[in-house]
Amino acid sequence: MPAIPPTPDQFPQTLYGIHDVEGLDFLQQNHASGWLVHTVDVWNDAPADYTALVNAKCRVLVRLNNGYGSTGTIPLPSGFDAFAAKCAQWVAGSKGAKLFIIGNEMNISAERPNGQPILPASYATCFLKCRAAIQVKPGFANANVIPGAIGPYNTETKYPANLSGDWIKYMQDVLAPLQDQCDGIALHTYSRGQNAGDVTNQDKFQAPFQNHFRGFLAYQNFMNAIPAAMKKLPVYVTETQPLINDAPNWLNQNNSWVTAAFSEINRWNSIPSNQPIQALAMFRWLNTDPNWAFSTRPNVLADFRNAFAQNFKVRLPGGTTPVPTLEQAVMAAVKKVKWMPVNNTAALWRFAKENGLQDQQTDELPMTFMADGYIVQVFNLGIVYVKVGDWGNIKVIPK
Repeated sequence: MPAIPPTPDQFPQTLYGIHDVEGLDFLQQNHASGWLVHTVDVWNDAPADYTALVNAKCRVLVRLNNGYGSTGTIPLPSGFDAFAAKCAQWVAGSKGAKLFIIGNEMNISAERPNGQPILPASYATCFLKCRAAIQVKPGFANANVIPGAIGPYNTETKYPANLSGDWIKYMQDVLAPLQDQCDGIALHTYSRGQNAGDVTNQDKFQAPFQNHFRGFLAYQNFMNAIPAAMKKLPVYVTETQPLINDAPNWLNQNNSWVTAAFSEINRWNSIPSNQPIQALAMFRWLNTDPNWAFSTRPNVLADFRNAFAQNFKVRLPGGTTPVPTLEQAVMAAVKKVKWMPVNNTAALWRFAKENGLQDQQTDELPMTFMADGYIVQVFNLGIVYVKVGDWGNIKVIPK
């Protein structure tokens, strides 16, 4: 099945993301319409209801795993059909999510099933089975199914076409058979250190990887490796954090690293010729490992709040129709109904009379914009609308 075109409703308003749905409260406290990443074991975790998160104007990227550790992020080839069926069953039982990632960092040894390497062609076969099984489920024909992110800086998986274990080559070999058969790109990237300058550090590896960045800018190597046929797909960075002494860690320091990371992705997105990145998710909220959780670092949270203040917006993928403004949505809604005079005792009618808009031409029309309810009514000289519950803030579009 060809790639599912992205639609504006699958994106929140900003780049800000957190790995783990438990980070929702922090996003809401900072008035951020952002991203949450949820990783699940499809065999042992019950399907989730994300409706409350979506109603909170956030969007969820769900990573579907066969398991963790020696179980393998995907199974051995003999288990592909059963895994695909289980992924589809899990998705069909879920609510509110549209974006599903299959597996994680398939090139690193820690994600191998029974220690067996996951080669790109094998992963592609598994992915296509999962995507097909998910998209035939009722209500999920337009689900976006996304290949798992490749582990950067990792050379553990070598094969005849990639004897060096080059992680960028591994990604290219995964994507080559999936052109026009996947619905987005997932990436991971990390910096060497937690200072703001570490985000834009341009150090590269020695040969044979002399063209590959050692730190956060590795995202650019991945972006430049995306095939031309996939340049209109959405891109999601679902994990990022500092590496301290080459190991994932968060120091309880506000060195503006978080702000710098979002600033760098926003800078990339500001270049019209670049394929935009829609999400940057900080890894991670839950304290599953004391080095990985930033939720327990007050100074990192302060840095994140400073990043929120920059209000970095999502830039939609190429070919995606922009989200309409509220006024455009109002105009589109009123054009769907016949205009006729009705109900001359309503609150909107009284407002219109007080403001010289003459007679009504439609009944009160309910509509929804960004999950909020509005009431709209057309009058001779203007279109009046108000957010439900905000009755003292009636607005008018002149005709």
